Amino acid sequence: MRRLSQMTIDELYDREEQLLEELNSGEAKDWVYYEIVDVYEKMVRYLSRCSAEEKEEHGFEYVKKQLVSYLIHYGTYLKTQLRKDERMAKTAFQKALRYDSENPIAYYRLGFLTYNEQRYTEALRYFEQALEYQKTYSNREFCLNERQLYYAHLYLANSALFIAEKTYQSVAQFPDYISAQEKPAELSFLHEWLQRNENILTMQAFTKWTASGKEYCSKEQCEQVMMNPPKNTVVLYFSDRENVVSYHGSEVCLPRDPAEMLCYFLVKTNKERPATKYDMEVFFQSRRNGDIPTNTFVQKVRRLREKLGRIGVPTIIDSCSCRGETAYYYNGLVDYIIMYRSDYTFMFDDEW
Repeated sequence: MRRLSQMTIDELYDREEQLLEELNSGEAKDWVYYEIVDVYEKMVRYLSRCSAEEKEEHGFEYVKKQLVSYLIHYGTYLKTQLRKDERMAKTAFQKALRYDSENPIAYYRLGFLTYNEQRYTEALRYFEQALEYQKTYSNREFCLNERQLYYAHLYLANSALFIAEKTYQSVAQFPDYISAQEKPAELSFLHEWLQRNENILTMQAFTKWTASGKEYCSKEQCEQVMMNPPKNTVVLYFSDRENVVSYHGSEVCLPRDPAEMLCYFLVKTNKERPATKYDMEVFFQSRRNGDIPTNTFVQKVRRLREKLGRIGVPTIIDSCSCRGETAYYYNGLVDYIIMYRSDYTFMFDDEW
């Protein structure tokens, strides 16, 4: 196969088609996300030098949108589809901003990563930009949801408070220059506000989703569930490192798409409301044109079932026919617990 840098735009589109088929197959291949991002970057670079007519003919806007989408949604998996990598994520979000400089969710994610690194000045700037661009950004796919907006304000406030606290401590090193009237205010109010916000961010960091509904919990509480899961319960944990399915003491890791597909089946479907390929098209990598082949849908669900079967999960996803289409649904044979970061953005609409 020719190197990507030597391919024409039509050959790059052919390569895109092959890679999308790999992703839609449901098989985890570590190199696919990385290469498809590389393909889109080469296409953007090629088309950027073309005339306006050529750009329109070859779908320049589609390619740029695909590139940003993959960097945002899959950037954390560019090294491996199974294990998340914060350094790769940061690089991917920064790269996404080169092509879409006002993307709110990219700024938000960079703010979160730098906040965790205690780089509060940088985090403050990212959260400010996320909130500012959120006001005018038109693509809903990359806008902050209500929970993320709330957290962005908390992270922004805490970043400023940490900076203020550090500054107050620095000023205290110069007592000979500080008169009684100029003495910095007591720091107790800063500590109190910081502690309150940090407590909210810690205790509401994760959401636990069961058939009974949603509740907030801490990362430690999630880890406790994983160490001592209830019997006859499938536990799906979107941790900071991996997407893990646990059942009766056995575990399997899943890439993002099948993990979210399982989540969708568990919370969105039942015998009276099965899902067809059209209900779940968000889990299939889109092309410029074309439908989702039914066989591709069937194969992807089959591979998900196989992965669950490897850890002893009984058949909890049944098939049926709905509106003349092959459909699947969660049959309720065992209970479930789903745990994920409260500001996680699912590819599907998680409101119910």
